[in-house]
Amino acid sequence: MENDKNGNTEEIKSTDGQESHVNESEQENGSKKSILPVLLTIAVVLSLSLLGYFAWKTGQNQPNPGIDPQDYASLTPTSVPTNAPTEAPALTPTDVPAQEPSPEPSPEPTVTPKPTPLPKLEFKPVKALYLPPGSVQNSEKIDHYIELANRTEINAYVIDIKGDGGMVMYKSEIDIVKEADICVKYLDLAKLIKKFHDNNIRVIGRLVAFKDTKMAAHKPEWAIRNNGEIFKQPESSGYSLWLDATNRETWEYIADIVEEAISFGIDEIQFDYVRFPETSLYEYQLTNIDEGKERREYIEEFLAYVRSRVPEGTILSADIFGMPMISSRDYGEIGQTLESIGKDLDYISPMIYPSHYANDAPRGVMSNKVGQVINGVKFTHPDLKPYEVVYNTLIVGKKRIEAIEGYNLKCRPYIQGFTASYLPDGYWMEYGVEQYRAQIQAVYDAGYEEWIFWNARSEYVEEAFLPESEE
Repeated sequence: MENDKNGNTEEIKSTDGQESHVNESEQENGSKKSILPVLLTIAVVLSLSLLGYFAWKTGQNQPNPGIDPQDYASLTPTSVPTNAPTEAPALTPTDVPAQEPSPEPSPEPTVTPKPTPLPKLEFKPVKALYLPPGSVQNSEKIDHYIELANRTEINAYVIDIKGDGGMVMYKSEIDIVKEADICVKYLDLAKLIKKFHDNNIRVIGRLVAFKDTKMAAHKPEWAIRNNGEIFKQPESSGYSLWLDATNRETWEYIADIVEEAISFGIDEIQFDYVRFPETSLYEYQLTNIDEGKERREYIEEFLAYVRSRVPEGTILSADIFGMPMISSRDYGEIGQTLESIGKDLDYISPMIYPSHYANDAPRGVMSNKVGQVINGVKFTHPDLKPYEVVYNTLIVGKKRIEAIEGYNLKCRPYIQGFTASYLPDGYWMEYGVEQYRAQIQAVYDAGYEEWIFWNARSEYVEEAFLPESEE
């Protein structure tokens, strides 16, 4: 007998279709010979049964035909097939089992992206006003200054991104700023910048660098010290603390703020108080200063470090006293000289306020009883001579800048937008349209075309600014 393809058996026939004949010798052996075919048949049946059993067991141990054995390593616990029986359709030889879908990878933790920098405006010579925090945190005032820029020659505003006390003036995501709780959480800097940009107004971010009461109190190891204690600079309403500009950790902190402000679309970073406190007025020690190294070198290295941290093309500037424009001496050992501070800057903004030069009053604010010589001209009442003071300061500074090899430094002065009634009687006057325009003209006559007015309360004489059509 042999199996057909369906597992049935049939008689074995001879090639001619007849049954086989039994010879005489087989008949003589009788019953002994006659049982051999029966035994052979039983053996064949048993063999086939055993083969079928082993084939079935082998099939039970094989992987699901729809999954490559290598795929088992990538299955998640919920994807592994269970041992519960499942009813599957019968497969024909041409059927190809469908592949099970690959398990989805576990999602990565969500990373908060940095804000996409907003597109910057086409450059025009800056004609700007400084706006204090109170002005940019008030929507009505913002609208007013946008309207002012839209109808006059004003095309830029300077706003604080880190103020005089060290407060970060917008909602910051910098870890140490959040840890110290020293930011204005409700001010969306990117939104504010966009509003100005939508009106073609440039935004310059003023960053008070090393005068920083907030962070010096939070990180006293970063602060300037005096006889082992934190140095406190007396102020009219208390005191100020300073970060030590010789400490590289303070550089990194300031640069972090710079990077964040740039990511929000700020058009320029303008450093203020990028210096040390005046030794002519205060006593303190710098614990990290290297022997033989000058203070100006630390300021120079700090600015080079910031430059290395910002994208190419970023505009960096710094406010400096007016004196570095007319003298190479580092007055008060503050670390500012014209020859060193500008190597990694695009602009300097000397604060050429006539009221801030020495007068010859017998006593009182800014009195040295002599006055101030600028470009060979002696000024005894400088606040009364706005054009002359601004013009002569810029002329001297311009000559010195042009003499410095490799300098591409541009000058955009701060000029006086306030009345200095705190000066001795007879040494000050009201600053109005005439005084504003006199200073602007002095800038132009000295060969420069950009300027910024300063008024700490943003109380400007707006009539002094030309209509946009007359620029």
